[in-house]
Amino acid sequence: MSDNDHILHIGRISGSRLHLQTMLDQVVESAEKQLGADACALLLLDESKQTLTLKSSHGLWRSAVDAVRLPRGKGVSWRIVREKRPAALARAKDDPDFHFVPESGEESYTSMLGVPIIEEDECIGVIYVQSKKETRYSDEDISRLEKISRQVAGAIKAAWDMDRIKEKARVYTKLNGSSRLINATNDIEEIVRITANVASELIGAKVKAVWVADIDEKLKVKHFSESGSDPELLRPVCETVVTLATVSRETVNVADISADTRFEGLDIIAAVSVVCCPMIFEEQVVGAIVLADRITESPNYFVAFTSEEIHILAAIAQTAAQAVDRARTHQQLEEALEKNEQNVRELSILFQLSMAMRRTLNLEDLLRVILSCVTVGRGLGFNRAILFLVDESAGLLRGMIGMGPDSAEHAGRIWNDLEEQPPEDLVPWLLDHDIFEVKNSQFNRLARSLKFPVAGADIGAIISKVIGQKVAVNIEGAGDLEQSDMELLSAIGCERFAMAPLVVRDTALGAILVDNLYNSNPISGADMELLTRFAAPAAWAIENMKLFEKWVAESEERLDLEKQMVRVERMSTLGEVYAELAHELKNPLVSIGGFARRLISTSKSDKTSLKYASIIAGEVDRLETLLRNVLDLSKDVSIKRQENDLNFVVRDAVDFYSRILSGHGIKTHMDLDPDIDKVLIDAAWIKQVVINLILNAMEAMSCERHQALRNLSFTTQSRGSGVTLRISDTGGGIADEDFHKIFNPFFTTKSQGTGLGLSLCKKMVQLHHGSIEIDNKLGHGVTFTINLPGAPGISS
Repeated sequence: MSDNDHILHIGRISGSRLHLQTMLDQVVESAEKQLGADACALLLLDESKQTLTLKSSHGLWRSAVDAVRLPRGKGVSWRIVREKRPAALARAKDDPDFHFVPESGEESYTSMLGVPIIEEDECIGVIYVQSKKETRYSDEDISRLEKISRQVAGAIKAAWDMDRIKEKARVYTKLNGSSRLINATNDIEEIVRITANVASELIGAKVKAVWVADIDEKLKVKHFSESGSDPELLRPVCETVVTLATVSRETVNVADISADTRFEGLDIIAAVSVVCCPMIFEEQVVGAIVLADRITESPNYFVAFTSEEIHILAAIAQTAAQAVDRARTHQQLEEALEKNEQNVRELSILFQLSMAMRRTLNLEDLLRVILSCVTVGRGLGFNRAILFLVDESAGLLRGMIGMGPDSAEHAGRIWNDLEEQPPEDLVPWLLDHDIFEVKNSQFNRLARSLKFPVAGADIGAIISKVIGQKVAVNIEGAGDLEQSDMELLSAIGCERFAMAPLVVRDTALGAILVDNLYNSNPISGADMELLTRFAAPAAWAIENMKLFEKWVAESEERLDLEKQMVRVERMSTLGEVYAELAHELKNPLVSIGGFARRLISTSKSDKTSLKYASIIAGEVDRLETLLRNVLDLSKDVSIKRQENDLNFVVRDAVDFYSRILSGHGIKTHMDLDPDIDKVLIDAAWIKQVVINLILNAMEAMSCERHQALRNLSFTTQSRGSGVTLRISDTGGGIADEDFHKIFNPFFTTKSQGTGLGLSLCKKMVQLHHGSIEIDNKLGHGVTFTINLPGAPGISS
């Protein structure tokens, strides 16, 4: 094709309405052919005249198009733009302005001829040809390339402007859509995620990082695209470009990190370039966005960001800044609302606690209400709590009650049950619902077993501070503890806990210990303030309840004394009647005994009659003895100890009442050790002790509450130098308020009865140099343990 033909072809290209890329591709192909070169490339300036971008090439790698970006002042092409003059280089690599672009294919070429593309005295780009062999370009070659440049300059500028308008429209459409997404949420994390994704889609960068300022205006990383990387890697970036951008409130663009000596540490995230745009709303910096290394079609080749891309990033940052500010304002409003609700909740808790004084009738219920307020979600909401009270007589801080789940599984079940919130009137609800099953709780048993010194050398540092100095403490880890606190730490099994003293009139009554073992929530300063404020009225409630219970106990004791005096007078009167009755009963008993002994002597062949006659005779003897001892109850009881088999005495008493027990549906179980030692006892009196305990058990198990299980067990075994007898029933146990009174003379819970049965049992066992103990399991039954010394240890 002749030169004229080439000129006509170029004219047709410039006169047609081709798409920009098609036009540029045709121009470089035609220029390459017209000058007989091996390659041709065309670069265009961005809108801000800061970057030359390879827009079309023939002979270079296709992946280099749009990837090769020369920042202002770098390379021969920028010299052509600056001087608006051609550059003909026989050995391009020897030119001081030459800049080698990797991943482009230009390493195959030696010579270069480039001319500016000028439209209306404005340079809009550069077109150049390259030859593999060393070539000295003539003036005619330069003239040809300049003519091509002049012919296409106007068309390229028009198409380039139109292309940028379309790209802006696309970007603004995308920004508008992303703005709706960003503004649709008040979650800062979600806003940051959407912002990073939009920046990636519109610009494309190897690394994306977003900082957001907190309430104290300290920047914190909220998004880092290098998954699995430590955000601490970004510290040098934050201390350099991010700080400069947020302080100056201007975008910082580092087009070549190797050439820019202002910043250090950028190579941690970038190979070529970094740009940081501050997020500013209403003159307030709310964060910053950082992009590193503009990606290209070549996976290992990165370039600088163009001014258009930086403008896009600025628009994204502005939208994100407004959304973050709005979300932060929303968050502050929610926090203020939550604080207000917390204040209302606190007032409600304190009010409910004051109401507990009027509703609860004993200290146990009050302590349960207090710890319920501490652990229930609508209260203070701690996972577990222990309430300690000071035992002044023993100098100890004792655990009184523990409330909380026994395990993580138990915690989950309880919290699920509590999702249906309790009624507004919390105290009655708590009194009716033992949500933590306190009485059967392992944690409560643990709490009740705890005791710590409150004075002396053995006192722990925490106990000393809480009880001695009356100061609340918040332990955030084992490092806050001293060696003297290790016993407390080992007992509760949680390194993070808090304790607040219960103080009345400058005296510590005890303390409340709390922790969050199962959800691991930290105990904040606000939590400590609420716990401390709660502890004050709780302490007064406990003090008032203790005073009330003391008054009630003294009143009951006074009433008991009055009742006892009445009974003493009654028994004194009855004593005279008993003396007369004893004389009246003695004669028939003697006759019955005589006839029984006569039957024994005459009925030796009839074993059944002999057995019954022997029983009658034995019981007559026992009744005669009892009559004498009842009459002498106020005097010393005489006992005659002889070597006896305790198993025989027990069997004798049980056999005598076997039919009556069976008639009441009571099953007896005998586990009598045949090898036990002999004991020195008055068999009649010990038998009477066993009978009294049998009658007590039978009466307890015969009431309507104990229809399901009625068992009476007898066990004997050797114990050191003595023998032990245990009698156990399933009669439901003894009420706590009656337990300490059961051995008192004249004390009885029966409508009829003298109240002397257990008192007599205790007296008889003690006269035998033994002891009687009670194991009371409320709701199940009672075990009486009688310890008697062995025969060799006692002289009768």
